[in-house]
Amino acid sequence: MNTSLHRLVTVVLLILGGLSLASPARASDALITYDLPSADPTGMTAQVAPGVAGCLNTCGTLKLAAGVAVPARRQGLLAFSAPAGTTIVKAALRLRYRTKQSTVSAHLQSRIGGRWIDGQRLRSASGTTATVNTGQGATAVAVTLTADGAVPARTVRTDTENLVSVASVQLAVRDLSLPSVAWTTGDPVGGGWQRGSVCGAFAARDAGLGVDHVEFTVGGTQGIVVAGPGSRLQPRPLAFDGTVCVDSSQVGDGTYGTALTAVDAGAAGNRSTSIMGIMRIDNTAPVVNYLAPADAEARLPAVQLTVTDPTSGVERVAATIDGLPAALSTTGVTTLVRPLAPLADGTHRLSWEAGDVAGNVTTGSALFGVADTTPPAIDSVEPVGVSSPTASIMVRATDTGTGLSSEGWRLAVDGIDVTGAAEVSSTGLITYAPPRSWAEGDHVARVTVVDRSGNRNVRTWTFSIPVTPTPQPTPAPAPVVEAASASVEAGATTPAPDAAPAGRASLVLQASVRRVRVGAQLRLRGRLVGATRTRVQIEARVGTVWRVVVQVPLSPTGSFATPVRLPAPGTYAVRARAGRTLSKTLQLTAR
Repeated sequence: MNTSLHRLVTVVLLILGGLSLASPARASDALITYDLPSADPTGMTAQVAPGVAGCLNTCGTLKLAAGVAVPARRQGLLAFSAPAGTTIVKAALRLRYRTKQSTVSAHLQSRIGGRWIDGQRLRSASGTTATVNTGQGATAVAVTLTADGAVPARTVRTDTENLVSVASVQLAVRDLSLPSVAWTTGDPVGGGWQRGSVCGAFAARDAGLGVDHVEFTVGGTQGIVVAGPGSRLQPRPLAFDGTVCVDSSQVGDGTYGTALTAVDAGAAGNRSTSIMGIMRIDNTAPVVNYLAPADAEARLPAVQLTVTDPTSGVERVAATIDGLPAALSTTGVTTLVRPLAPLADGTHRLSWEAGDVAGNVTTGSALFGVADTTPPAIDSVEPVGVSSPTASIMVRATDTGTGLSSEGWRLAVDGIDVTGAAEVSSTGLITYAPPRSWAEGDHVARVTVVDRSGNRNVRTWTFSIPVTPTPQPTPAPAPVVEAASASVEAGATTPAPDAAPAGRASLVLQASVRRVRVGAQLRLRGRLVGATRTRVQIEARVGTVWRVVVQVPLSPTGSFATPVRLPAPGTYAVRARAGRTLSKTLQLTAR
């Protein structure tokens, strides 16, 4: 079966399965109780006539007043209504009645089709208490005290001779009307993939006993919202607006039929015609597998991610290397991540984020290494040449790979290890201040620096402290000989004056342009004058720290040039360094 036909058959089966969720309408019954006396007059009506007295709520009684004449065909009435939209299945009335006068009786009436129809007539000269049933098919029942013939005033001596008193009325009513329900903010199951809690706002209505609850069914999982209580004549509210939710994670990933249904009166009440729909669910985030680069020597390694999502499908993949943007290329389920600039020796972190069409997101990170085979650099040493007897030894070392080791460095002077008396800063500056002045003459210093990968660099240099000349005794004056003196003067060689001290070293840094697009290259060039070096460093400021970007070799004339790339928008501060000689800082902008 091809994929399109398979999907069509699946949808048809789901729709048919969803239709089975709708139950056939069935009647719902309720019991309405009037207990007297009652403080709630809802649904009760009282009517009296001349000579017929009555009270409602406080007693529920009709009576002929003592000493009052009653004309023929006069009655008082106590009526009890069923809820709108329902009919009475049975009415049970608990009564106490006494009719001493032969023309007086208690009647039971039923309101059918808007008219009162007379029913059972009750008489008891001595008084009777009984429960009587009536009212089938009616919308209300009533109890009357009726004088069929005239009653002279002198014949009724007390109020208790002719009366009917209602203790309680129970109406078993039936509701045959169906409730209705509709989404009020659009069908929440329509459209794309769903995940998490899926909710929708609804409006349910009923003309009978009121809406009991609303059901939202997805597959075999159901969310139910129950309406609050109503009044005596409306056990549940006729209008019920709210929000119903289903936790789709309890259903499972896939495509399911849905139904929205309103039920009146109670769990066994009438059910509305269900609103059907189809929901696609995906609560599972994409799966990401990481494959480290095979060549640890590469400075632009291709790191491989395999991203899969079997349900809604992968929508996006993003990745960074050391927090910086990277270049991504995707073929099928494979994404290759490459740095935009060559990586330094050491450990680097790849971070990724993958999202599917339903909005599920997977994040993660992994470390990979670029082999550190480059030893640390010893940028400058001091003192060199003739120096002061109190000069301190200073060595500046850097490492662009795994970083300098704080344990492996050593410093020796004239063959004596002075490492314990030296200090090293976090930036790689080693300082040793001699406890006493250096002895006159030549000295040999040797420094060894090591990075965390075990790469080692050694530098040996010399410096000297001038020797103070020993005073000589003053010779006796020689006899003056003019000819000899002239001869000596003629044959003497005039000592050459001391050479002028070398000028202070200077370092110039220039840029081909100062503003470029993000990711574009620009060319830095410059010149070192007055110092002997084989290379210069290009440094960039990161926060408050200057970090080495690249080391550039110097030509025999002291000039240098190198391309650089600005990978992200912003302003960059760069400078050149040759030992302790610094250029002015350049401001470069990428936009």
